[in-house]
Amino acid sequence: MSYRKGFPRIPITLDTWSERHPVAKSIASGSYWFDAWVSQRTTYYSRLSHLTGIPANRFIAISQGDRVSRAEVDALARAWSISANDLIASMPSPDLVVD
Repeated sequence: MSYRKGFPRIPITLDTWSERHPVAKSIASGSYWFDAWVSQRTTYYSRLSHLTGIPANRFIAISQGDRVSRAEVDALARAWSISANDLIASMPSPDLVVD
């Protein structure tokens, strides 16, 4: 996307989690929560690592079911433009988040 000088940037709004969200449909069809978000937001691990500061090899562990720190959840939520609470709601269990 290119921006033209003098034109305002388009504001980025937060996404809202619901049972009708495309990620919820992907999870219901068998995708793991992390993989569903990565595919929905079409973010490569290298780009996601740049946006979040999380090493790319950590994403492999998360996609295999490893627990996630609160700091990682916050960083992923910012990268995907969703609130951290909504991101946690998309997980199979809130116990996956470790403080």
